[in-house]
Amino acid sequence: MIRKYVLPVLAVIGMAIAVFMVIKGNGTPPASKPVVQAARAPFASHIFGPGIVEASTENIAIGTPVSGIVTAVYVKWGDRVRTGDPLFTIDSSDLQAQRPPALAKVNEAEANLAKVKNRLRVGQNMTPGVSISVEELDNRRLDVGIAEAALVSAEAQVAQIKTEIERRTVRARLPGRILQMKTRLGEYAQSGSPNTPLMLLGNDDRLHIRVDVDENDAWRFQPCAAAIASVRGNPELKTSVKFEHTDPDVVPKVSLTSDSSTQRVDTRVLQVIYSFERGSLPVYVGQQMDVFIEVPAANDKTVKNQSASGKCDDAGESTGPTKKRGKS
Repeated sequence: MIRKYVLPVLAVIGMAIAVFMVIKGNGTPPASKPVVQAARAPFASHIFGPGIVEASTENIAIGTPVSGIVTAVYVKWGDRVRTGDPLFTIDSSDLQAQRPPALAKVNEAEANLAKVKNRLRVGQNMTPGVSISVEELDNRRLDVGIAEAALVSAEAQVAQIKTEIERRTVRARLPGRILQMKTRLGEYAQSGSPNTPLMLLGNDDRLHIRVDVDENDAWRFQPCAAAIASVRGNPELKTSVKFEHTDPDVVPKVSLTSDSSTQRVDTRVLQVIYSFERGSLPVYVGQQMDVFIEVPAANDKTVKNQSASGKCDDAGESTGPTKKRGKS
């Protein structure tokens, strides 16, 4: 009797489980929480622009005037350098080999000059027209002039070789920090403008943020308005920034990707430069940040015309919420 009802009951239970699983599978899955909380705008009316951190001098690509093997590297990543400090040296053995012959020519020219000067001095002690002809005396004076010119030419060749040797040592043209190192001892350094610079140098005592403002919002932008920059990954790390200047033209926006075939240039942006003290945030050159700029309401068509190059009343310092350091 019990076996008579077992199979129907199991069939009903199996059907119920199947219906439940189908209903559960077709349901909308719960939204997953974002790994990182997005930054919130600190202003009621604002425009947003992604920014990238750069040195106040921008990133200066260091190259070499001549190609050759790197024989010495004097700096490493993160080192601070002053104007004139050596960075690296290109092999100059070919120029060093030219110095002995050039110096020999200088010695030869000096000896020849001394010889003709002595002959002139002897001639000048003679009576012109009696002991020595006037023509011979003039020729001796010309010989001195030719010998002096030969000495100057020989010395100039030595000086040129010395200058070329000095050019093989690339030096810093301004103070800053070594931001990138792509130069190694023994490698061949190519002159010109290589795709990968040999070194990157920049002054990061005060950092800049290059912010892309969409062209549709460019008319609302006010240079002296308050602006807040926050670190991507931790929006609690934020600071007010100081307006520096805007680039004079609107440029195509290029996506920050490593694949040039997928970069988009269908959007144009106004690039605005802000700055902040290096110790304000734990960021690095090349890092992206989120920047919010306070603007009049979108329905306010009477926007005050401010020159992007004009000075702000408070020296360009944006006024906004004070920086807040949160936990990473």
